[in-house]
Amino acid sequence: MRNTPDLLFRETMSGPLAPGAWDPLHGEHAGHATPFTLHSTLRIDSLEAFLGDPSHEARLEGEVSFPPFGDRLPVLHGSFQLFSPTEDPGMRLMRYGVTFAHAQREYFLAGTKFLQDAPGSNLWRETTRLYSTLHEGPSNRGPVVGAGVLTIGVSGFLQLLASLRAPRGGAETVVRFGQFFLGNLWDLYARLPEVWPVRFAPSRTPWD
Repeated sequence: MRNTPDLLFRETMSGPLAPGAWDPLHGEHAGHATPFTLHSTLRIDSLEAFLGDPSHEARLEGEVSFPPFGDRLPVLHGSFQLFSPTEDPGMRLMRYGVTFAHAQREYFLAGTKFLQDAPGSNLWRETTRLYSTLHEGPSNRGPVVGAGVLTIGVSGFLQLLASLRAPRGGAETVVRFGQFFLGNLWDLYARLPEVWPVRFAPSRTPWD
């Protein structure tokens, strides 16, 4: 029987992903790109353990839809990292890892959001664009068979906020998670007044 989590919320991201592409930005703009949708439920079993883990990892459950493979394919294994640190103190990552199956083969979607303290940074863009590569096999060590960029829009973000639940911890758990989330954004972006209010402008990523 599955344990009741301290906190959970739902998120849907969708965007063009091109079979055969290996670079997310190239895949996003490829003429043969196909919509890829990730319907996910993020489950934080223990908020204490989550906050104490440097990578801030949680479980990801859900389904993926990708017309070349099928609709609503169940996620076999999934993980999510929120504000994971890097060697650069001015950059933190949101990482998604999703394993699913098609035609008796496993595939792995590796997605990353890059949040950075740098001139030209854009808070909204960096927290809503998932640079993704699709790998054959159960991990990102397999060959890349597609790439693209998934996004969440304003309505999707509002739905995410509305889905936030704390089955075990109640309001205090939601408040602590909110303090963690907003505190990390403040640490990264407070010194960059050009992102307050959020501007819809390009920002640098490792693929630019």
